[in-house]
Amino acid sequence: MRITVLAIGLLLAAPALAQDAPAPSPAQLPALQPDAQARADTLLIQAAEHLIVGRRADAAPLVREALALAGPADDVAKLQDQTQFDVYSRWLDARTAAMKARDFATFARWAWLTAAYRMKGAAERTSETGPVATDDIDDIFFMTYGLVLAGEEARARAFLAPFVAAAYPAFETAFAKDMAQRAVSVQNWGGQDKPRAARLVAFAIAAFDRPAARAPDAVRDLYRVQGQILRTAGDFAGARAAFVKARKPGTPPADAELALMFAMGEVDAGIRAVQQVVGDTPGAPLSRRAADRLIEVAGQTGSGNAATIAIYERVYPVYLRLLKFDDLALQNAGSVLANLYVETGDPARAEPILASLLASAEKRWGPESNGALGYVIELAGAVEAQNRMAEAELLYRRIWALSLRYDNFEGDDSREAFAGITRTLLARGLVADALAFTADGIARVRAAKDVNEWRRMFYLLARADALEASGALAEAEAHAREALALGDSDDKMNIAAMFDDPNVFTRARLAHLLERQGRAAHAEPIRRLLLAKIEGNDMIPWEGEYRTEALRALATNLTLQGKDEGIRLFADRIAAASRIYGTDSPQLLDVAEPFARALLRSGRAGAALTPARIALAARTSARFTGDAARANLNDLALARKRTEAARLMVEAAWKASR
Repeated sequence: MRITVLAIGLLLAAPALAQDAPAPSPAQLPALQPDAQARADTLLIQAAEHLIVGRRADAAPLVREALALAGPADDVAKLQDQTQFDVYSRWLDARTAAMKARDFATFARWAWLTAAYRMKGAAERTSETGPVATDDIDDIFFMTYGLVLAGEEARARAFLAPFVAAAYPAFETAFAKDMAQRAVSVQNWGGQDKPRAARLVAFAIAAFDRPAARAPDAVRDLYRVQGQILRTAGDFAGARAAFVKARKPGTPPADAELALMFAMGEVDAGIRAVQQVVGDTPGAPLSRRAADRLIEVAGQTGSGNAATIAIYERVYPVYLRLLKFDDLALQNAGSVLANLYVETGDPARAEPILASLLASAEKRWGPESNGALGYVIELAGAVEAQNRMAEAELLYRRIWALSLRYDNFEGDDSREAFAGITRTLLARGLVADALAFTADGIARVRAAKDVNEWRRMFYLLARADALEASGALAEAEAHAREALALGDSDDKMNIAAMFDDPNVFTRARLAHLLERQGRAAHAEPIRRLLLAKIEGNDMIPWEGEYRTEALRALATNLTLQGKDEGIRLFADRIAAASRIYGTDSPQLLDVAEPFARALLRSGRAGAALTPARIALAARTSARFTGDAARANLNDLALARKRTEAARLMVEAAWKASR
């Protein structure tokens, strides 16, 4: 850990990276002196106090004076005649534009005006009696949210005070509910605003979780969000405390709280807790209903795979014992567990599961059935991950032979087999064979009329791989550009939460080929576009693989160009990977190793020493060493990677000393 902390301290000195193309600037208001803003805030807060208790006549002059101080003079003058709604409409548009631009200070000023406008209308309806409806005053809630995100918590607390002190609990409850909903939204779908969720949640909890609090449900929602934030940050103990506070007294733990037990390694305790929730005797053999509930809990395990694997390792044997093969629950559990083993570097454990599923599918539906062929692809991937390339190629060719027999290249299995054969040939150094195979395959695909554009793009990318391996970089680039022409244009491309979009892969491959040819500056706009599109979809996890891969690629590109902003981006990734996954994790290596290599390629060997040390320390940790007596091909592959890490360290040190 000490090495990583040192590295972060050294690297964060670089300038911050502008990750996105800037959004159009929102409309700005005239500059307002701090004392004038403070006076306007005081007047609006006093008006809110009057409206909450129904003293509309007392509130009206205060709102008008506040608007005169803080609002555009021309607009405020127009509020006296019948065109006032046009003014309010323009203010709403400006508020929306500021929010889209994530300019929260400007957003808060426009929201202040829209709140004052609505309060003015409520105050001037003197025929009404009693406290105003929360709908007439809830723009203050929205404005307070903006103030918190802009870092102006003191002003936000001042606006919140009348609602907390109100005799009618409905006002505090409405405010707390609004803040909780916004916190949930920012945490779940906030994209690049998610780092601000912790600030928003902490502010709201401090405001509403107090003796005699009147919004217990909203407070529980806030603690639930805080638990998610802390779990993502690796603070499992803090997350557990938050989840406990999120639970209504007398109710069983929610799935997120149960999942945390597995993330903390408390597998047996987690199993017993789930059994208790479903009404089974804790400690008894798992029932079908407990197994089903565990699958639901697995969906809440968050970052990392250890907890999910622990759950599926308990559930899969139960399904094997209780279910028939054609039950989807059994098939899905086996496939998920096997794929998790492959993802976590243990494909040898995946192989028997997939072989069993394949054998059952062949017996039930036939060897050429879609069900069987899907398992052939998965099994081939597990064998390939163990570096048994010739065996994997045979499995991929089983599917490709069917494609040739039926002259059908449309299915996903066919294009995955095409790519798999190409990879396994190249992995064994059979470049000429890969070139011949892909040339024949591309000719067939181009001649076929029923292959859609997306699948054609994947075939072209596999051909580009073979060409790149042969050194024909210009020809590989031409194939990548041909694939690009088949897909969506930059402006129409909309990256979905699915991770199998050829529009993404094609642009990433083109950028890679440009970088290999020393044209990193030409690739930079592509890297930035991909990151902007990914971050523009709030359904894509902010710390998920899709975005982090795009960040690494952009950081590499910038570092190759000698831009210090690339160092800052890499440093941020190292910090995030260390926090979430650990200092000896594969995720950290995914950052440290390319960082060191990019620095070496850009001629900064001295700077490369720090990430090279991180990579070497991780590679030689217990997490990446195995039992020699049980060594397999996967262990040998890891040993080779440790050797590569050592060589990287030596290369960086040697070049730095020259």
